[in-house]
Amino acid sequence: MPESTFNPYITAEAAEPSTRPGRLILIGAVHGDPRGQARALRLLTRLRPDLVTVEISPFSLRYRLKHGPRWQRQLAQALADLPAGAARHLAIQRLAAQVALPFEVRAARQYRQQSGVPWRALDLGDLARRHLPRYGPELLAPDNLAALLTTADGSLADYVAGEYRRARLALSRTPRRLSFSDHSETLRRECFLGRRLRALTSRYARVVHLGGWEHLVAWEDSPGLWRELKDVAPARLLLDAADGLPEDQ
Repeated sequence: MPESTFNPYITAEAAEPSTRPGRLILIGAVHGDPRGQARALRLLTRLRPDLVTVEISPFSLRYRLKHGPRWQRQLAQALADLPAGAARHLAIQRLAAQVALPFEVRAARQYRQQSGVPWRALDLGDLARRHLPRYGPELLAPDNLAALLTTADGSLADYVAGEYRRARLALSRTPRRLSFSDHSETLRRECFLGRRLRALTSRYARVVHLGGWEHLVAWEDSPGLWRELKDVAPARLLLDAADGLPEDQ
């Protein structure tokens, strides 16, 4: 498969379990997608993996499970003091998704309950160790929530759909990544994910990885997860490809 080739559809070959080891499918998601859990579950049910991996570190998972209920209470208390309808503001909805247990984890856990297929948290925890402890005192602080209400508003569904359009365009080309925050940390994470996924594909007939779509792009000016896995020739799908599945699947 050429580096820049991207098939946005689930082909018959991709939908049927492979008989050869090393089959890997990368699903690119927009984090915080309000339909994400249902979409991910539909794809997993169709693809029938032997293992599901999720772009979250074991540390982040433990920390979120421990502190998530307190974050939810803090968010509800802060919203109670803001103007009516504040919870529907785009920035607040995106923040609420950020402090919730990621839908990718919820989908993997639900699929395990339904099928018995195991899942793994697969990421480094350094970034989470730096940022998650700031959620309570900074991200969820009343002043920060009030400031978010002054930002541009809009529909979360429209925002997510726009991100999938941007993702589809990026995956169909070989764009430039240019500079971005946490550059060295991101590349280190992608290198780690590549090594782990390659090792897992030698042990399982089919591995499906749920992660952010940016990691699936064949960047012109930067290495990344896709280039790390070039020799494995994984398939790439965007999460909203689930919308095109037949209703009976």
